[in-house]
Amino acid sequence: QQQVDQCRKHAVKAVIFDDEELDAERLRKQWEKNRSWIIGGVIVFFLSLFAYVGWDEHRKQQDAAASDLYMAAMKPYEQGTWSEAEKLIQPVLKQYGDHGYGILAQMVEARAMAEMGQTQEASSKMERFADQSKDDSLRDLALYNAALAIVDADGERAKKLLSRIPDDSPFRSHALEILGLLAQKENDVKNAAIFYKKSIELGAKGLLRTRVDRRLERLGKQAKE
Repeated sequence: QQQVDQCRKHAVKAVIFDDEELDAERLRKQWEKNRSWIIGGVIVFFLSLFAYVGWDEHRKQQDAAASDLYMAAMKPYEQGTWSEAEKLIQPVLKQYGDHGYGILAQMVEARAMAEMGQTQEASSKMERFADQSKDDSLRDLALYNAALAIVDADGERAKKLLSRIPDDSPFRSHALEILGLLAQKENDVKNAAIFYKKSIELGAKGLLRTRVDRRLERLGKQAKE
């Protein structure tokens, strides 16, 4: 019986050993068969990693460079030196037109042009930007600025631009104030009051709310007179 048991143990060991050899042989064959793919996959992974790190570093450098150019243009802009601001904003537009700072630069350029008397050109530039913008808030801001640029010279066109700003826009309350002023200019007191009241209903706050309240108060006195 002892001999039988020992034979069984040796047989089990042999089977385990053979299985281990078989697994090792399978792995070796699989490796030889697929090593080019495995090595290639590892290379692609590390190349992708290096590319991402390099791109991320490049993006940070682009952000910093665009920021520096934009801030350089903002100094004369804030001082009201419009021609200098318009000149300094050009490198931002040319080199970083699609960048966030490039988008802001278009706003600055249009404002500078308007201040220098090029109101129609500034308004057209902002309207084109609005038509091309994929961001709703930027589109509405551009429409508002386009209207402001020509509100004194072309009230009808300003109305059309402002009417494109929807009620759910953060700039709608501001647009309604301008529409109210245009109505007052035409002695349309009734519609002016409607515009001001709707501006308040849509959540006019801060200085805008103060201005609209005062305008409504004056309209009330005007109506009593």
